[in-house]
Amino acid sequence: MGSSEGRETVHRPQAGPERRCPSCGQPVGTVLKRHKILGAWAPVWEPGPCRDPHCERYAEPAQDEPGKSTETG
Repeated sequence: MGSSEGRETVHRPQAGPERRCPSCGQPVGTVLKRHKILGAWAPVWEPGPCRDPHCERYAEPAQDEPGKSTETG
C-alpha cells in the first residue's frame, strides 16, 4: 500500500539542459507538441524556431492579423 515502486517524477522541460539551434548553436525556446501513443496523447518537447536573422533556420516572429481580436464572447 505504501510502495512507491514504479512511480517517477516528471520534470518540466525547463529543468533540463537549454535547447539550442542545431545550425547556429544559439539558445531557442521550447515548443510543446503532442504525439499519439497507444490511443493517448503524450507531450513531446522540441526546440523552437531560431530567432537569429543570420541563421539558415531563421523563422520570423508570428504577426497578429489586423482586425482580429483574441477576446471571445
